[in-house]
Amino acid sequence: MKKVAVFLIMVVYLLGSLKAQAELKTPEPAISKLAGYHVGVVQIFFAINKGQTTFFDESKFYAIGFPAGITFNTAGKTKFDLEFVPFIKPHVNTDLPYQVHLLFHPGVLFPLQDGWTFGLRLAFEIGEGQFGFTPLLNKSFKLGEQSSFFVELVAPGRFGSEKTSGYTQLAGLHLGFGF
Repeated sequence: MKKVAVFLIMVVYLLGSLKAQAELKTPEPAISKLAGYHVGVVQIFFAINKGQTTFFDESKFYAIGFPAGITFNTAGKTKFDLEFVPFIKPHVNTDLPYQVHLLFHPGVLFPLQDGWTFGLRLAFEIGEGQFGFTPLLNKSFKLGEQSSFFVELVAPGRFGSEKTSGYTQLAGLHLGFGF
């Protein structure tokens, strides 16, 4: 009987100490859903459509974009990014001084090593009637504890608004600051 009583006391003591240890464990810090913001400028250098290459120095093609975005953390390493890019296309020697359209550019970012990131975005060109995708390769350079400068190569692929437009492959450079 004494052995049973000693055994029960030991079991109660052991369970009590396990419960106390569980309560003392500090919870893991919650990861913020917000990863950061970015702003910048993007310049497309050339486009290839139906075998014909058009360069950005041609006035009918030239446009400049001003991306702004917000990036969210996911449960893993992948990040989700919402980017909006207003584009301004000046017109030379016409009655129309400029044209503006908006690119809605959601995507996923895959951080690599040493400040490199690979990404893939969907593209919806509001006002142009185009849609497509944009693969990107980004290199970030820290400016401080909470900011960085980045250089990003973009290779947008777009499908035109008309059936005869076909597929257009573009290439450009995005420079910006992340916070």
